[in-house]
Amino acid sequence: MEKLQDTDPMPFGKHKGTPMANVPDPYLKWLYSQIMKNVESGRQISEEYHKVIMYIEDFGVDNLNDT
Repeated sequence: MEKLQDTDPMPFGKHKGTPMANVPDPYLKWLYSQIMKNVESGRQISEEYHKVIMYIEDFGVDNLNDT
């Protein structure tokens, strides 16, 4: 699976088409929590969701700003 880069477009959602580096941190934090709830409950996630999770984790969830 190829990793998302900063210049790659967000593949879905409210910020679809926006370069990943320009997607607001609060949205990425919220999205991460939503996707992880699905993972923790045993649900399968799409490849697109997995790529976004990997992008966020590579950056560091704790490095994302709340505002």
